[in-house]
Amino acid sequence: MSKKNDRVPLPGRIVRGTSRAGMGGGAILIGLALFLLFRGFGPGGTGASGSGKESSLAAPDPIIGGLTDDEHKALSGNILTVLIDDYQYMIELPGKPDTIHRPTELSRIVELAGLAKGDSNGIKVRVLIRQSARASAEKKLQADLEHSGIHRDAIMMTSEFVP
Repeated sequence: MSKKNDRVPLPGRIVRGTSRAGMGGGAILIGLALFLLFRGFGPGGTGASGSGKESSLAAPDPIIGGLTDDEHKALSGNILTVLIDDYQYMIELPGKPDTIHRPTELSRIVELAGLAKGDSNGIKVRVLIRQSARASAEKKLQADLEHSGIHRDAIMMTSEFVP
């Protein structure tokens, strides 16, 4: 056989080379699109991070998502009251004739505590404990509140158990 017959005609070489380049370019574009999507540039993203949360120059909402009706009730007084039962945290909802306690995540309690007005003594958070309350849960709450800027003097930890 001669070399003349082994060679692929010019249009065939161009098509094969173009297909490979197209596939490589397409893979790069898909990779870039996925990167941007997961970094926050896609629908609902900000471009700043993957959080998808909008930031505004206007006065921001102090708590993302606003307050629920229960949270409004819990903050209706000047002090946020938290009950610890075992490892569970609950906010106290004032009511007549009895108060109600709703389970709440620790992170949310810390956010709500930052919104509490505080009484004339500067107390913002009152912590009630049940006999089943764990010391580690009390310490974690106090540490998280202090880390968020609520000084130890603004937290009233009761020493008596509540039913």
